[in-house]
Amino acid sequence: ALVDSFVPPSPGEAARDTFNPFDADKRRNGVALLSSAPYGGEEVYVRTYRTLITDDDATVRAACVRALGLHGTTAAAELIIARLEDRVSHVRHEAAQALQKIHTRDAISPLMAHLRAPQPGETTGEESADVRAACAYALGQYAEARVYDALVGALNDNDFSVVHAARQSLHTLVGYDLGNDATLWIIWGRKNEDNLFAKQQKYTWQPFDRGPTFFDNVQF
Repeated sequence: ALVDSFVPPSPGEAARDTFNPFDADKRRNGVALLSSAPYGGEEVYVRTYRTLITDDDATVRAACVRALGLHGTTAAAELIIARLEDRVSHVRHEAAQALQKIHTRDAISPLMAHLRAPQPGETTGEESADVRAACAYALGQYAEARVYDALVGALNDNDFSVVHAARQSLHTLVGYDLGNDATLWIIWGRKNEDNLFAKQQKYTWQPFDRGPTFFDNVQF
């Protein structure tokens, strides 16, 4: 195992592992290796992600959703949106994150549905706060009144990560930051409903922050 960590599988081995019918771990690792490779966006591999996105194993489905988020186009959005209804929250989270990159208005309603937390006495709503937060970030690219209303409603979520994500997306959409108080956003929205997105900011998908490495922290 120690040697394997320094000598990863070859591309051919990774491709064979991807279709191993007996070992879900190998299928997941194969998809992860292929999708992270420089050639991982070639059509033959994208077809593989599309094929395995309905795998019986949740980790394989999640890896395929992530791969399509990295390399897919709007043609793959339907498959990713369908995974928002997956029974496993980790897969739903990967789908919401993938939809932060793939822009399609077909995703707006499903994202709004999974932004909403379950209400007492109701059977609908997204139980995972991580999924709700990821949906809030994804909605920050759609300048529509219904999206604004949904994000304002998410400011009342019980989980702070969801509140923070909704506030960030609202700031992106309207160019102002009114804090976490939904009432202030409602009042502002009513006063500016005819010019709601005049100061819209540029939507940025998951900006990369490397952070300090070991060598950055070495003190001589």
